[in-house]
Amino acid sequence: MAKKIPLTYTYAKLQRRIITPVYLYGVSASVPKDTVTNALWDTGATFSVIMPKVQQELGLIPTGSRLVRGVTGTQKVPVVILTIELPNDLLKQNIEVAVCNFSSDIGMIIGMDIITLGNFVLLHTGDHTEFSFTIPPQNQ
Repeated sequence: MAKKIPLTYTYAKLQRRIITPVYLYGVSASVPKDTVTNALWDTGATFSVIMPKVQQELGLIPTGSRLVRGVTGTQKVPVVILTIELPNDLLKQNIEVAVCNFSSDIGMIIGMDIITLGNFVLLHTGDHTEFSFTIPPQNQ
């Protein structure tokens, strides 16, 4: 397996949120569609979620539901299936994501279901933030 190129961002200022673009491909849709949106990397999220507007844009049909617990309580939300591609060409196919409302300036939250696939590094040095996400190569 070829070594993956790290996803790396250097922000000019200290960041309180890490947001990167993601490419999403509808799997649980009657007609496959794709879109680009901004995603928040959230180590406090057990699994990844998308906004209802992203579900509608991709035409994703729910495949089930799950209970989501957050700071505002617990709610039952639909689950859809999609493929996510990061800007470094890392592709995670056929993942289940919940559909929830959250901050309107992003379309997705990347949770620990994606983050645990690789090495997540966040450095605050001086007056800027560096973020890197790398999938380690498999043992040969």
